[in-house]
Amino acid sequence: MTFKRTCVRPRLAMAVLLAATTLVSACDRLQRSQPKENADILRNIEGQLGQVSSRIDTSMTAQLSGAFRSAAAKALPAVVQIAVTQRTPERGDGFPLQGMQDDAGIGLAEGSGFLIADDGLILTNNHVIADAVDVRVRLVDGRDFAADVVGGDMDTDVAVIRLRASQPISNLPVAELGRSEDLRVGDWVLALGNPMSLDFTVTAGIVSAKGRSISPRSATSLESFIQTDAAVNPGNSGGPLVDLSGRVVGMNTAISSQTGFFTGASFAIPIDLARKVAADLVQFGEVHRPRLGVGIDDVNSADAAVYKLPAVTGVEVISLEEGQPAERAGMQLGDVIVTVAGSRVTSTSDLQSRVATLQPGTDVKIGFIRYGKPLETTVRLGAFESAARPQVATPEPARGGNTLGFVARPLPAELAAQVRLDENSPVVVNIDRFGPAAGVGLFPGDVIRRLNGQEIHSLSDLRRASVSLKTGDVVSLIVLRNAARDPSPTIVNYRIH
Repeated sequence: MTFKRTCVRPRLAMAVLLAATTLVSACDRLQRSQPKENADILRNIEGQLGQVSSRIDTSMTAQLSGAFRSAAAKALPAVVQIAVTQRTPERGDGFPLQGMQDDAGIGLAEGSGFLIADDGLILTNNHVIADAVDVRVRLVDGRDFAADVVGGDMDTDVAVIRLRASQPISNLPVAELGRSEDLRVGDWVLALGNPMSLDFTVTAGIVSAKGRSISPRSATSLESFIQTDAAVNPGNSGGPLVDLSGRVVGMNTAISSQTGFFTGASFAIPIDLARKVAADLVQFGEVHRPRLGVGIDDVNSADAAVYKLPAVTGVEVISLEEGQPAERAGMQLGDVIVTVAGSRVTSTSDLQSRVATLQPGTDVKIGFIRYGKPLETTVRLGAFESAARPQVATPEPARGGNTLGFVARPLPAELAAQVRLDENSPVVVNIDRFGPAAGVGLFPGDVIRRLNGQEIHSLSDLRRASVSLKTGDVVSLIVLRNAARDPSPTIVNYRIH
């Protein structure tokens, strides 16, 4: 955020401040010279000072509100809502999902994401789409699509999905990706997503810290979260964190909470890391993870004294993997890493995230201090062995194999006679809670009268009218509701998935 952007009229603000300074000086002179005689003048000056202060406060508030509005308007169109049918919903200690589960081990979960390419590529959290058997995506403009999982990475909790081209895909809004490295503590940010089923919500906060680690580290886990106080809740997972220019600087992922809801601290994956992981998933189907070959720890005050460091900062090498890049490049136990590729590193999470944005085989300059002496070496990064690629569950039709997502039976003869309908007229008796007809306004007891313009008088008619429907097609039903009491025709529209 530049001064020019937040202060749209800096010259006017400076002039107002100069005027205020002049008034204060005049007030001081009058008080010293003739305090009693100039009481009226003093009151007038104080009133002017109050007006000046009010104008400054109002102007700055309006400019900040304008920056929020502009950033939200730019970023929000690319945000998506993701609804997932899962075989075994994620139950880890990360960000809790907004969802439910049935006795058969099939659950529904909701999360967020954002479009990163105009061909329908979407970035989200791995825990949002874990064990998915069906993924649905809804855009801000109301369009909804089926989606396929391109790939996911558990170590970074990054995943990529792609809109399924079963219907025309055009005019997709794409998020602008910024640089998380440029963020500073205190910067304003906005968190966008779908918390607690509240569609397309925007909250504001500041960057509280960078490089946060919130769980025990492993050899391959990568945590260097951006901490913010922007309100984030279940359902925000995978949504973008944006700066006041509307550029994505992070992906909302976790909260620190004893209740499962926001209590003041939320965490986002830096977009620099998420971008690299996403690119690997798209290009290779897996993440190519670079390997430095060191065990590391944050420097404490005792380390700083032992290693003669100028400050208590840096990353201590506490072990070296035999034959791995760091050892081959001549690094030793007790070396304190302070720079990677010319950029300063201050903590283990900082070092891990910077190295993680590079590809295996890259030559990178590592700056370090060895017992008070600054040194530098070039390390050719190795690679961690790729974990077995998780098998993405094959999407399956709504349970029961029902394309329409509901079960119908012939209308009972006595009821058919009462409402003057054919006794073979199909009446809805059950709706698959995980099918396309769930939550669209169709209810058990509705009598089907028409499907996509075709008259329906029997179950055979219903089958013939629906046999050619496929994923992505729209269903338009005319149904008779409250047939036994006060029958009234109602229209219900939804899309097959």
